Amino acid sequence: AVAKMVTAGRVQLDWLEPATPRRLREALRDNSYHVLHYVGHSTFTSEGTSAIFLEDDAGHSTAVDNTVLANLLSDQNTLRLVVLNSCEGARTTLSDPYAGVATTLIELGVPAVVAMQFEISDKAAILFADELYTNLIGRQDPIDAAVAEARKAIYVEIDRVEWGTPVL
Repeated sequence: AVAKMVTAGRVQLDWLEPATPRRLREALRDNSYHVLHYVGHSTFTSEGTSAIFLEDDAGHSTAVDNTVLANLLSDQNTLRLVVLNSCEGARTTLSDPYAGVATTLIELGVPAVVAMQFEISDKAAILFADELYTNLIGRQDPIDAAVAEARKAIYVEIDRVEWGTPVL
């Protein structure tokens, strides 16, 4: 999704390998990231708990709940945007509006969080990321306009339901 901008020198992309909570903590130590883009799985339970999934040391899936993730990101003063390209990262409850991963990060003070409020297909998630960064970085649109353009792309190219899944 950002290959053109990487080639043009406008983006430096760091992959988290292995994608463990420890590795994330170590990568964030220098406090130099502006965007954190998570691609993976997340969950939201009927009890109102939420989590993203990283790897444990054996390479198996491990839940990182919204409190742990907020702790990992709490002192990142250069962080301006978190993109949770995973199912239900923006989901919450009527009784606790900060129950979800995205809303926890907003409460923490992250200036902008883009996340999916429902399940999203891989095809839509890939198109969304491509369009989001093309507009945000390539065209230098504001984040709300970039999200709107990415949603339009899903509406036109994927289907007329899934376009409503990504939210700012």
